[in-house]
Amino acid sequence: MNTLFSELRTKVKTTYDITEKPFEIPVLPQAQCIVIPVIREAIAPLIIRNNDADMITDIELANELRVRMIAPKTKGVEKRRGSQILRTFGLGGRAAANKAYVKNKPSDVFDLNTFVFGDSAIGGKSKKSIYPVHAAVLYSDAISVQPYDLLIDDVFRQGGISEEYVSYDPENQKTSSNIFTTRSVRPGALFIQTLVMLGHRITKESFNHLLLSIGLAGSYGGATATTGTNLKTHLAGVYWGKIERSLNAPSQLLEKLKSDGTAAELVKQIAQLMQGAYPHHIDVKVLNAHVQNLIADFESEPVNPDLKNDYEKAAVEMRDLFDAWFKQDTKKTR
Repeated sequence: MNTLFSELRTKVKTTYDITEKPFEIPVLPQAQCIVIPVIREAIAPLIIRNNDADMITDIELANELRVRMIAPKTKGVEKRRGSQILRTFGLGGRAAANKAYVKNKPSDVFDLNTFVFGDSAIGGKSKKSIYPVHAAVLYSDAISVQPYDLLIDDVFRQGGISEEYVSYDPENQKTSSNIFTTRSVRPGALFIQTLVMLGHRITKESFNHLLLSIGLAGSYGGATATTGTNLKTHLAGVYWGKIERSLNAPSQLLEKLKSDGTAAELVKQIAQLMQGAYPHHIDVKVLNAHVQNLIADFESEPVNPDLKNDYEKAAVEMRDLFDAWFKQDTKKTR
């Protein structure tokens, strides 16, 4: 891990002085691409809907019709977990998800989680200013390894049952039409997803925050799972170089896989493919051990002081960055 950490960004802010009036901005991007491929394993029935409430979202890739899980399905869970981590330390997560409003200082709203996962807010004295933050980590959609028709489960459901145990509504003199089918993805489905970091933006502290936010499992409840936590995450190593490779696209990985066996077999295949594409890598076992150490440090009582110090350092960096970058406008609404 130390080899990677030595190549990560150490400063996140710079003064742009090639102008009449210098101003503060994030450090300009440089040539670097880091990718973490992951396998998401469904361990409970999983609901992945499009605009049609009855159908599972699909896409044709690598000569098969496959289930498509859009990026926010996993990113949203991990972004919220990241905010919870910061709240534990008292170092961020003040704004509720999707409700960011800059009332006074941008750093009251934006934090390390913002830097990693991206966000935007409105506010300022005019109440119309928009403050956008591009995510340092880009999530691909997660694409199923197995074909669509092998993964879908249909469940007949009937709603509107009265206390007489029938679907007849005596008030309206009608039989209830609440009879429908729910389609879900079966446990055992495996999805390939890649998390990509471009431009030499990520720092050691933000990289570790990402890994801790990913954790071990996710996507609980709310039109997502029917029996609780439904996704188990398998990390497939870390790979990096100066230029991004097309293999970062899940479709490209799917075309090169020799089988769709277990999650462990897929991780092994992906690791071999990625090692052939990128000049540098971190082994799967080393990465998993590092994540387990981060989790142990966070869950210990008290929290490991080294981990806490890293978060405190990052909090200062993010405060200085966002307050200097997004200076409040001076216009007031009438």
